[in-house]
Amino acid sequence: MLRSLDLQPVYDSADHDLVQDLIVPLLANSQLYLRGVGYFSSGWLRLAVQGLSRLVENGGKAKIVVSPIMEKSDWEAIQRGDDARHNDVLRSVLEKSIESLATALETDTLNALAWMICDDVLDFRFAVAREGFAGGDYHDKVAVFTDELGDRVAIHGSFNDSVKASLNGEAFSVFKSWEDGQKPFVEQHHRRLDELWERGNRQFKVFRIPEAAREKLIKLRSKDSRPYHLPPRIEPTSMSGRDEPHCSVRLYDYQKEAIQSWTSSNCQGVFEMATGTGKTFTSLACAINRYETLGRLAVVIIVPYLHLIDQWKDNCEAFNFRPILCSSAHSNWQLQVKQKIQDFNIKAVDNICILAVHKTAATGGFAKAVSGLKPESTMLIGDEVHGLGSKVLRQAMISNAGMRLGLSATPKRWFDDKGTEAMFSYFGPICVEFPLEKAIGQYLTRYEYRPELVSLSEDEMQQYEALTSRIAKLVKMNAGTEDMDDRLKILLMERATLVSSAVEKQQRLVAILKQLMQEADKEGRELRHILVYCAPGSHRDILTAVAHLGLRCREFVHTVPMDERQKILTQFTKGDVQVIVAVKCLDEGVDIPATRMAFLLASTSNPREFVQRRGRVLRLADGKEKATIYDFIVVPREDLVPLKRDVDASLLKREMPRFAEFACSASNEFEARTKIRPILDQYEMLGLLDQRPWDIYHKLAKADDSMIFSE
Repeated sequence: MLRSLDLQPVYDSADHDLVQDLIVPLLANSQLYLRGVGYFSSGWLRLAVQGLSRLVENGGKAKIVVSPIMEKSDWEAIQRGDDARHNDVLRSVLEKSIESLATALETDTLNALAWMICDDVLDFRFAVAREGFAGGDYHDKVAVFTDELGDRVAIHGSFNDSVKASLNGEAFSVFKSWEDGQKPFVEQHHRRLDELWERGNRQFKVFRIPEAAREKLIKLRSKDSRPYHLPPRIEPTSMSGRDEPHCSVRLYDYQKEAIQSWTSSNCQGVFEMATGTGKTFTSLACAINRYETLGRLAVVIIVPYLHLIDQWKDNCEAFNFRPILCSSAHSNWQLQVKQKIQDFNIKAVDNICILAVHKTAATGGFAKAVSGLKPESTMLIGDEVHGLGSKVLRQAMISNAGMRLGLSATPKRWFDDKGTEAMFSYFGPICVEFPLEKAIGQYLTRYEYRPELVSLSEDEMQQYEALTSRIAKLVKMNAGTEDMDDRLKILLMERATLVSSAVEKQQRLVAILKQLMQEADKEGRELRHILVYCAPGSHRDILTAVAHLGLRCREFVHTVPMDERQKILTQFTKGDVQVIVAVKCLDEGVDIPATRMAFLLASTSNPREFVQRRGRVLRLADGKEKATIYDFIVVPREDLVPLKRDVDASLLKREMPRFAEFACSASNEFEARTKIRPILDQYEMLGLLDQRPWDIYHKLAKADDSMIFSE
């Protein structure tokens, strides 16, 4: 992605290799390269061939407008022609240009060029001066790069595409579309290049490569396979001429393997993929695969929260699905769904997309609306599929979807084996696993894990002991029963809130932020892009404390309106908001890649929550080299005589699985382990260093200690 590049505002050949440091990385992260240049030589193509090949592998295309640099006699002959497009002299000149290019290329580069021309992923057009501008050559030097997300980078400078230019004193100015002050420059360069490519401008006509020259060049290709990977292209098949659903993004190899694995599993299964590794795009690519294979498809997508509807809608539309939105916030969806299904069943349309939140999809009204769908042509995508295992939401798993795909970084339900079984029984087993360890460094950013050891106050510890004693009694009373007693659930929640809201956590947070602000001030920068996760009921105190430090902060909780949430996230990305204080609304699905630092003041023992929160921090972003996670871990106090050793131990048992999960993938794993080791050693619990949540789940699920982790 273009945003992942650390782009400088100006590249000067005195300090940079303009091709290798700028153009090749831009090509490698783009899907469209639009270039206008006064002079092009084969030598430059050899220099940039690595970037061009990556562009092709991205499913992209390069379009280059160049001056043919004609002899005076040729130009005069063209001027005498009534229609230069069909003029024999012009055709001859352009063919010579192509022949000269081919002659100068090395064999392997020529082969790559020939294949790219053949595949229509590289094309040239030639700019020739119109009458009234005789003698003038096209001499611009501009390029616009566009990636799969629609982000663009424009470069403008003195550099020609030639080996000699790479030796000259040259420079490029760089403009990024996601920077408000630079966006107008990008748009203007893009507009004028696009117009020149399509129809020329007031000063220049443009001409395509003559067919004879094109065929001559293609014949020079090797009979061997392409020297690059060309993604499968999905061409529109609609007789109406409108665009059909198609894969609009470059898929990584692991995503392609996921699609193959799912289709080989009879189009049923679950993707257990780390947050940030592209589950959404992979699932939509699966839908495209089915649409192309079957020729028609009804896809039903159900997502956990209302605030994810718009995000999924944008992604669906990028693949050219036009979803009907179904939720309490959208009116008349039942009628729209029924009418669209009728059109689909009589083959008036060949695809429909229905996008609903879990709660709406679990209603009788939704089941009735989609009852006309046929299993053989219906696919259901369940986002954050673990949620559908709950008793309330199981009705969302409609029976008339023959193709089923579940998505989650943590598909198994925490202390709910029956719910987990119900979910897997419907969707099928896990057919793809792509853990965090594989993703970090290439698809997710590296992170440092900084455990902050805090303790409960004497009063808080007494409350914790009392709650633990009451919980233990109720656990024994509920032994052998199918469901947990409501009173037990309430007590577990009270104890979790007590730990999450420990007074020392806020004090430590303020101290760390003060130190970070001082360090930033010394370095002449501003502290920004920080998330603070806190317990329900405590976020206002945290917000006030952070604001008193002089940091611009906003809360992100369920009471914040949907339209206001997007504004907050946009302001956060720009740095206008430095800190977001959140409770649970950012746990699943929300994209905030700008985040550099997170403070986890509150977290249950359920890995679904803290794994999702970590995922919010690890997404790639422009200029983001790493992320930092501060995790506030409650441990026994050293200055108090332990009330009960087993109560102290229960605190460690509750907190340590999260520590083990976070530390094992961190770049500073051993530094983090060193910090916690002395306390574990004191309680003879060093074994907890390596026991991650699901490692101990089955050991404790039927033991009395299960009460420690079921919060």
